[in-house]
This record gives sequence, structure tokens and C-alpha cells, in this order.
Amino acid sequence: MKKFAFFIFLCLSFGTLFAQESVKLQNAGNDALNAKDYAKALENYEKALAVWGTLPQDYAMIYNCAICAIKVNDMDKAIKYYDIAYANNYRAEDALFNKAAILKFQKKNDEYQKAITEGNTKFPQNVKFKVEISKNYFAEAVGHVNAANAILKAAIDKINTKKFKDAKDPGYVAEMGKAKKEFALAITSLDKTLEYNPADDKAKALKETCDKQIATL
Repeated sequence: MKKFAFFIFLCLSFGTLFAQESVKLQNAGNDALNAKDYAKALENYEKALAVWGTLPQDYAMIYNCAICAIKVNDMDKAIKYYDIAYANNYRAEDALFNKAAILKFQKKNDEYQKAITEGNTKFPQNVKFKVEISKNYFAEAVGHVNAANAILKAAIDKINTKKFKDAKDPGYVAEMGKAKKEFALAITSLDKTLEYNPADDKAKALKETCDKQIATL
């Protein structure tokens, strides 16, 4: 019985020591963060996490780990800590949005799209996700407009070089049909843009331009 009690005492003693060490390291991390020494802050925070033991997890510190990881350009590590914060509902909206921003920066388009779609579904009141989705649809629309303009330019060049006889040439008419289709696709994307961000004046202006172009083709 005495041996068992001694064993319990040792466990409690080590637990106390680990707790004291983790708090000490966390405070060192906070000091480094305040001094904008992000590498040192991240180092101390991660050391604190390694000896955290059974204490209630400090998700504010984990969130700070993500911030520091961004500052030292370790984007994968930032995503790791944002995921932990998000999974435990600590500043979940910001954690997911910041993760999405990193994925966009990394050009991981599929994962980025998944993150902003999830954000919009889970946090429909958060306009940041809606604006981000609207930007994607606007970029899609611009792509269609650029494709339509390229078709128009090429067709006009062919008339100028006599490859098409005139505007009634079947080849020219076919190209106009392709351009019209691209403008129509652009309008579809712009409608989605405005669905998520009704205040987007650029989208409104571009849609008006597309409508006018279709009317002339």
C-alpha cells in the first residue's frame, strides 16, 4: 500500500512539474509574440504543447501557433493549428477562413473551394465567405468574357485578311455563335456573383456589357 501511495505521489509530482513547465513555456511564447519574435514564440508554444499533460487545452495558444507559423512562412503548420482550433470551436469562423486563404495562396484550388463552401454553409451570417465565393464566380465570368473577346477578334481578323468573305460568311457566323455562348456563360457566372454579393458594382457593369454584346451578335 505504501509503495502504491508513493507511486501516486510521484505521478502527481511529475504532473505538477510538467504543468509548471508548460505554463512557463507558454508565458515565454507570449512574451516573444508581443515582441514580434514569431519564430521564438512558435518554438516556445510548441514546447509547451509537448509537456501540456492533462491540463485543459489552451486553444488560444494553439490559435497563436497558427499565426506565428504564417509569420515564419510555414503554411502547412499554420493549417494544422487552424484545423485544431476549428475542430474545437475556438474562433472557428476565423480559423476556417484563414485556412482557406492559405490554401488559395498555395493554389490548392479544390481544398480552397471546399473550405469556403463549408464556411458559407456553417456560418451563413459571415459575409467573408460569401464575398470570397462571389470573387470566384466573377473570375470565372471574366474568363468567359476574355474567351468571347478573343473569338471576336480572331473572326474580325479573318475578315480583314479575307479568310472570311464578310459578316455573312458561314465561318464568321459560326464564330459569332461561339462568342455569344461565352458571353451567356459569363452572365450565368455573374448572376452567381451577384447572388453572393449583391453590392458588386463591377459584376453589375460587366453583366450589362455582356447583355449588350449578345444583343449585337
